[in-house]
Amino acid sequence: MRVLLCISSMHGGGAERQVAYLAEGLVQRGLEVHVTITAGGPNLARLEGAGAVVHFLKARSTRDPLLVQQLVRTIRAIRPDVVQPWLLQMEVLTGLAARVSRVPWILTERSSELAYPMTIRNVLRGALARTASAIVSNSRGGDEYWRGRAGRHLPRFVIPNAVPIDEIALAGAASHAETETGTKRPLVLFVGRFAPEKNLDTLVAALARLFARVDARAVFCGEGPLRPYVEALVAQHGLTDRVRLAGYAPNVWASMKGAAVTVSLSLFEGCPNTVLEAMACGSPLVLSDIPAHRELLDEQSALFVAPRDADAAARALEQTLCQREASVRRASLAASLAERYALPRIAQQYVNVYDCVTMHRPSGSSR
Repeated sequence: MRVLLCISSMHGGGAERQVAYLAEGLVQRGLEVHVTITAGGPNLARLEGAGAVVHFLKARSTRDPLLVQQLVRTIRAIRPDVVQPWLLQMEVLTGLAARVSRVPWILTERSSELAYPMTIRNVLRGALARTASAIVSNSRGGDEYWRGRAGRHLPRFVIPNAVPIDEIALAGAASHAETETGTKRPLVLFVGRFAPEKNLDTLVAALARLFARVDARAVFCGEGPLRPYVEALVAQHGLTDRVRLAGYAPNVWASMKGAAVTVSLSLFEGCPNTVLEAMACGSPLVLSDIPAHRELLDEQSALFVAPRDADAAARALEQTLCQREASVRRASLAASLAERYALPRIAQQYVNVYDCVTMHRPSGSSR
């Protein structure tokens, strides 16, 4: 089987990482995998190392209409059995190209309803989705978003994100010098995009409360449009000597293994990479009480707090730092649950969907 995955770039985001993981898993199962991108990034080396054939498209931006023409040419040259775009802009462009080329295509839902306000692009995406051969969501929340939008006869599937369990197991824990905290005090770790849905204002407020009671440090790994705002917020709370914004972290598994706690207070998610990888790393977790997090874990394996409650978040972080035996027990249980998301297992689920799509067998729909 020949599969074409389409994404704008191989930057450091979660979707880009999942494309690299999936390409690796599909190649290992004997599929011929092609990937179109318009720009490289930190995940490109992994993608190329996976054995996928990478095709660079020329574009002035991800909204360049000439991309449709290039995608049509690429599809006709490769002649894939199925095309799978990732992220909104490429879904719209690739969906149009696949429709022109009369090739089955799959819409890949990476988030949930709160990510899609009523905009022209989102309306267009919803209309175009009806021409897809299937929709694959990485969470029940994403699948629910399409329940009333996709049409009764469009097959839907839920496949969570993948985790390279064996590779993570080989990663060592980062030393205090490597995390650059300059101290052996316990480390609170955030990993993710600096974007509104990550709720970083609540996290910074929670850290200010925590540090008033516990001698600890925090590192934020990631990039995004809100970085200047977060820097100002950290300074406003007087935390510049205790909170470090580390940027994109290529060695994030080591940081997770060296951290006393990994925290995510997101307002909404699809299937969060950070949480899955922290689970596999055995890092204790403090999470916002949202459906995406509850889909992965429960009170036996993580601590949950209301997303906007900085006081509750500070208390949960303090509990995790100070009650280490209980924290380690929860983390150990979470690590065992991470096996459900092992890369070979997730890749096989995608192969099953491709089989259904190419053989016109919609019986595997999640409905």
